[in-house]
Amino acid sequence: MHRKKAVIGIIIFAIVTILSFFLLQNVFQLGEGVSVIAALLLGGIVEFLYQKKG
Repeated sequence: MHRKKAVIGIIIFAIVTILSFFLLQNVFQLGEGVSVIAALLLGGIVEFLYQKKG
């Protein structure tokens, strides 16, 4: 059960990070560095909340 939750958490992190990077860079026209840092933070926060929920 722990392995399944870990894999789902990694997938959630990856999807949120990639989508938020594209949104921040293309929609909000932020620089690449800022977009990367913000996307990683958002992905980490969402994954943390998912792990905390379960």
